[in-house]
Amino acid sequence: MKINLDNYLKLIPNDFSISDEHKLKAVEQLADIILSDYPEISLLKSFESKLLSSNGAPLPLNLAIKLSISKAIVRQINKPFNVSVTFAMYKENNRILPASEHPNGENLLMVKLHQLDWLFCENRNIKWELIAVDDGCPEDSGKIAQEILRKNKATEKAEVLFLADAIKKHLPIAENLNSPNDSQKGGSIAYGMWHAAQNSSDQEHIIVYTDADLSTHLGQTGLLLQPLLSENKQVAIGSRRETNSIAIKKGIRNTRGKLFIYLWKRLLPELNYLVDTQCGFKAFKHETLIEIIDDLIESKFAIDIELLLRAELLKQKKIAKVGIAWIDSEAESTTTDIQPYLQMLKSISKMYRKYSGKHQESESFSDFIDSLSNEQWDKLVEKIPDGIANREPFEFDSYKNVTVIDFKDILS
Repeated sequence: MKINLDNYLKLIPNDFSISDEHKLKAVEQLADIILSDYPEISLLKSFESKLLSSNGAPLPLNLAIKLSISKAIVRQINKPFNVSVTFAMYKENNRILPASEHPNGENLLMVKLHQLDWLFCENRNIKWELIAVDDGCPEDSGKIAQEILRKNKATEKAEVLFLADAIKKHLPIAENLNSPNDSQKGGSIAYGMWHAAQNSSDQEHIIVYTDADLSTHLGQTGLLLQPLLSENKQVAIGSRRETNSIAIKKGIRNTRGKLFIYLWKRLLPELNYLVDTQCGFKAFKHETLIEIIDDLIESKFAIDIELLLRAELLKQKKIAKVGIAWIDSEAESTTTDIQPYLQMLKSISKMYRKYSGKHQESESFSDFIDSLSNEQWDKLVEKIPDGIANREPFEFDSYKNVTVIDFKDILS
């Protein structure tokens, strides 16, 4: 397959940024041009393979080819079905604004709506909606979002929910929460998905959750739909760690993430074939979601792991890993300040004890993680063993050489 890259390179926006709406739209226009030139999915994937093998393709072009493949997948869908996309908002009062109104503004709500419309507008078989959930935001992100939707006359395709309302109404999805303070993303994600599931019709329904920021262009949603619609998978997860992933991520978060992955894999061997559990871009078939969404024990950042574990225990090896393009949006990230890795690991330890059978290795790691203080965790992050830091996370399925004793030696 011969590709004249020069024609596409001329169309790439300079100084690409996910907070620049004009440049995001330029990438979408480039994706449409590529799709026009290569309308077949097989040709587009060959194009992508050549880009990845070159190792020097600009980020906007890599994103554009992901978008073109996604849109080609959506174009081929010939049966009616629904797509619901939900996300949690906490202190998003800056990122929800346009860049012209705040230095870290992404206009995230209207951009997400635009991205979904760009993807689905040509296929009348698909009905879609966007659901934002206020996670008890002290800055009133939910009310700001409602006003933005009203001003832009966009209430038909989007709605704003408040976790506080679910708690006051004693909805079953919030029965374990006393106030929004008990949630950090997880409670709102669960509420958004549960709410979407209540409105399902007889036709097929896929429910997606994503992050509030624009790290993942929602025009890639078609990449998640394909394994659910044509490969008999029940869950599809966007991954930043596949061979065809494009991920722009800051160094310290990447190294710390390796330690997190190594440790959770020692706890939950059932999910060992997965790597990137924390990417905020996952899709569930409705019939699977309604089986796993009730009686969750996690309402914070480890909800991804609990949902995946429950889905895996329901039906084995039905989770698809999908390589995506992902660009870190760290400026207003709440997880950067909270640094929730130890909190998540302690939650995962609870999941191991609730859902999994006992394993000798898992028992020792569970006890060790339960005993860790924040100060000890910080010390481990500063002195991550070379066996972990110098390996790729997919190797941690089989690489188990760093033991609890090794970790204790670091702390001694």
